Amino acid sequence: MHFSMASLPLWAKIPLSRLKIDSQCVICARSGGQGVDLCDDCESLLQTCFVEEPAGRVSGLCLSCGAELSSVPFEQLSQRGLPPCTQCSGQAAPFTRIVAPYRYEFPVDRLIQSLKYREQRVLARIFGTLLARSVQRQHPTGHALPELLLPVPLHATRLRQRGFNQSAEIARWCGRELGVESRARAVTREYDTGSLAGLSRAERQYRILGAFRAQEALADRHVAIIDDVLTTGSTTRELARELYDTGVASVELWVLARTSSAR
Repeated sequence: MHFSMASLPLWAKIPLSRLKIDSQCVICARSGGQGVDLCDDCESLLQTCFVEEPAGRVSGLCLSCGAELSSVPFEQLSQRGLPPCTQCSGQAAPFTRIVAPYRYEFPVDRLIQSLKYREQRVLARIFGTLLARSVQRQHPTGHALPELLLPVPLHATRLRQRGFNQSAEIARWCGRELGVESRARAVTREYDTGSLAGLSRAERQYRILGAFRAQEALADRHVAIIDDVLTTGSTTRELARELYDTGVASVELWVLARTSSAR
């Protein structure tokens, strides 16, 4: 089935968690879970990046590249959390926090591809809702949420070809769930970097260098970058660098899924 957000009625643009209507699972077509078009059984198929460990140990993601770290004793944590991975050791971490709830494996990979390449935009609402719930579960007590959500931008040429930016759609629904503004035009991609698939981390970093421009109005703000998939982190690190150069106070990274080789 082909979905288009433009064809949806007004009520369908409101987060399902705020509507008392039945939902339908986009995978099996049975009744969906509360607040999202995904039943509990199908949601259980989404492979998660576990961060909760037995008492005394903790695991998570490298704040520089997003690689999954082995669990470490709690006493080894620094004030910023887990130490960086071995490849990023000695480098300044660009992110104060990374939220990446799922692995880019079946069926998450197929669902993301359906959103990006088959324009099944109803999936953006599901992804945004699931990402928002993960943010809420992992949010440190006493810490404020970011003031703005900034989706990774597409170049104008790529945006015209695809017709929409999947990261912007996810950010919009995530922001609605959390009550945080999503600002898709605050950052632009100055040139088309082409596909980064198959490139090494160094090649990706070189290709993406200087690709972004951020509005000066973002200075002193606490923001979160939103993307669909984290691979090597080259794109989001470069975007974070531009944001800090613009005067942004702190940057979090929220992505729906990370690949098994996020390096």
